[in-house]
Amino acid sequence: MQARRYIAYISYYHGDRVAARWLHRAVETYRVPRKMLAKLGLDKPARLKPVFLDREELSSSSNLAESLRNALDASDFLIVVCSPTAAASHWVNEEIKVFRELGKADKILCLIVAGEPQAERRGLAPELECFPHALFDAAPAGQTGVEATAEPLAADLRAGGDSRHSAKLKIVAALLGVSFDELRHRDHARQRRRLAVVGVGATLGCIIFAGLAAAAWIAREEAVRQRQIAVQKSLTAQRTSDFLVSLFQVSNPSESRGNSVTARSILDRGAQEIEESLRDELAVRAELSATLGEVYTGLGLYKPALHLLETAHSTVGQDAAAFARETVSLAYLEQLRGNSERADALYAQAQQLADSLEQPDRALQTKIYMGRGEVAGYLEQSAKASEFFNRALALQKDQPSNELQVRVLEQLATADLNANDLVASEKIYEQALEARIKLSGETHPMVSETLNNLGAVAYLRGERARAESFYQRALNIDRRVLGKEHPDVAVDMNNLALLYVERREFALAITMLEEAVRIQLTQQDETQRDLIFAFTNLGLARMGSGEYGAAESVFGKGLQAAVANKNRMHAPILVHMADLECRTNRYQEGLARVEVARPIMAARYPDDPWRIALLDNVKAECLTGLQRFAEADSLVAASTPVLLIKPSPTSLYGNDALRRAIRLYQLTGDAARVAKYRRIEAI
Repeated sequence: MQARRYIAYISYYHGDRVAARWLHRAVETYRVPRKMLAKLGLDKPARLKPVFLDREELSSSSNLAESLRNALDASDFLIVVCSPTAAASHWVNEEIKVFRELGKADKILCLIVAGEPQAERRGLAPELECFPHALFDAAPAGQTGVEATAEPLAADLRAGGDSRHSAKLKIVAALLGVSFDELRHRDHARQRRRLAVVGVGATLGCIIFAGLAAAAWIAREEAVRQRQIAVQKSLTAQRTSDFLVSLFQVSNPSESRGNSVTARSILDRGAQEIEESLRDELAVRAELSATLGEVYTGLGLYKPALHLLETAHSTVGQDAAAFARETVSLAYLEQLRGNSERADALYAQAQQLADSLEQPDRALQTKIYMGRGEVAGYLEQSAKASEFFNRALALQKDQPSNELQVRVLEQLATADLNANDLVASEKIYEQALEARIKLSGETHPMVSETLNNLGAVAYLRGERARAESFYQRALNIDRRVLGKEHPDVAVDMNNLALLYVERREFALAITMLEEAVRIQLTQQDETQRDLIFAFTNLGLARMGSGEYGAAESVFGKGLQAAVANKNRMHAPILVHMADLECRTNRYQEGLARVEVARPIMAARYPDDPWRIALLDNVKAECLTGLQRFAEADSLVAASTPVLLIKPSPTSLYGNDALRRAIRLYQLTGDAARVAKYRRIEAI
């Protein structure tokens, strides 16, 4: 154990980081039982560390690949955190390959956190495989046949597998070179000794507690007095919150400058003041933190907003109404950041708090239902979204015209859009737009959101020019109201750029998309939901302009974000990557990726034959490259007419379909069909 720099190297996919960090902590904090030290040749208590965990440890290295290889070389063992995403990870497979090449194939351990081992051999879907293929790519020296494909030693954290404690002991036993049963017995003996000590301590604690209870009763009256003071301070904080919100309210469009220098400097100074001067006034600090967090959120400054809202939400002993409002604010921020599951859990928590209030807060309950409906829409749960929106509408039915009523209308239209009812969606969006402008004016930020949604409806109906008009109008409003660096501006730019990509105006699209990605990454991680579309569109533009290496890189980022968000763009991105592989003569890889995409596409786009047609057309391209002309001919004949309809033969997808058909028939010498598709291309 002491011959190298690291006891072990933990290889994992970033989506499994929670399990990897637990394993890292569990191994490094495990103390070897005292009676086992002599057997292991150690003369003092020992811990199994250091264990190498994060590639970020080497972020300062000028040669990351060489640094990782050195870390693997300096590790006695390799522990692989296994899941379907890890099995597909380039990094994980490369780390396993390097470790095996170093002659340490027998020192590889596995921790299964999801998926199925040897899925295909057991008749299960291949995408469920949790073991990276590099574990079996080459047999260790001297092994062949069954031995070469045997499963590695693995602990199992899946439901029905090992407990966390047992999984830890299995890994530790392998690292120590002892049997699991022996280590378990030693560990149980140590735990029994600890329980005895805890029992004695608990008895002493009971005696001390009795004395403290008497002191607490004496202090009760003082606590009541302090509570009254805290209530008064909370009321003061509420008044201060109202002032701060009104200070940053966008009321005059001509003065709207978004994230201006003056506004940002005031905000930052206020946040610093809260940190420094209100440490002992928790309720006041929580209210003011939440208020400033809401203002940061409105300006698109999500990182400082998250810190302030998390601070407010973690403050204990608050008034239930204040805590409910803070929870809604944090939920909305997480919703904007693309963390839909956490947002929904926070909204559910806020709903319980709101329902428990003696005086119901109708506005707060409306916001909660709207938030839960929006999150359900993101998760493609259209029926659930409509249910929440209708509850919100019922709460505002007998109220005077207000912001919440218009917001509910907008979200009902979004629910219809998600359900693909374009006629109903467009009608309600137009009603909402008229009501919004009447209530708040043309330059309200929500006007741009509704314009973007009307653009989406027009796009889905094939009305590209009308969609472009809506998107450009939304971009102009957001730049004026929110400033050029707001994440909503990046979304507007992505919507416009998609139209440029489809028109094959790649240079214009690349410029706009790179700027959109830069803006998003200042406030978001690469796996944030909105970046799925920006990365995908940028990849299409790069591929269209022949920049294949750059295209592959951004497609990979888009795929990571889609998988992390369980987004339906997962399958289309796989198809684009297969297209790229076939364009660069990697035909077998392209075919394999198309087949991975097919069941996902069928499940996520059951009523969209155009998507399957694109998949089949790309497959035909790969088959043409492999000179399997008869199979390619069948797919081209069936898929090309579908792709030429949406949106037009001169668009990106129509043009690509014509290019594939012409190439196929040139290679097969079918001059008549080459001429046919040339005529369509010339239209």
